[in-house]
Amino acid sequence: MTGLFGLGFVGALLAAPSVAQATETSAIDAFQAKHEVVVKLVKDKATDAQLQAKVDELLDYDYLSTSALGGPERFAAVCETRCDEFSELLTRLIRENYLRMIRKAEKHPVEYVEEVAGKNGVFKVTTRVKIEKNGREQTVTVEYVMHKVDGKWQVRDIITEGVSLAKTYRYEINKIAKDQGIGGVITKLQAKLDALAAED
Repeated sequence: MTGLFGLGFVGALLAAPSVAQATETSAIDAFQAKHEVVVKLVKDKATDAQLQAKVDELLDYDYLSTSALGGPERFAAVCETRCDEFSELLTRLIRENYLRMIRKAEKHPVEYVEEVAGKNGVFKVTTRVKIEKNGREQTVTVEYVMHKVDGKWQVRDIITEGVSLAKTYRYEINKIAKDQGIGGVITKLQAKLDALAAED
């Protein structure tokens, strides 16, 4: 679930952690509530529009898109006149990878392990989930880095078995941008989306 535009995102902002107390407004409670709505919709074979609406409430695409191009100070300079196109394609890819992970694991309940506080209102929610891979069942640790956007908890990184989606995107997208410009990045993103669509 890693590699070029694979699933995985996070924070270098996490500092000496301390376990937070779970409340109705805690990161772990918010994540569990929103994630399980998406899982139920997948099991109920909801429409793409219904799934998209709920996933989009959970994931902070703006943060990931900005981070992928080196942060706010570099974003506009790298994507130039194609920022909206870049962000839209990356959003679609993140959404699709998240839903694919849920579909792989929908037969197994998610174990919500803990939340750990970091700096500046950032929390890391740790989960474990079983998936089928190469015909074998495996337990995977998935950590969700969360912060509040307009007063609502959103995921800004997903770390799968220690691999950060945000860092992976930042490294790989910037490497392509350096060699091929934003046009090359957009071509790669579209090709990956086309390949995923062909698998369905």
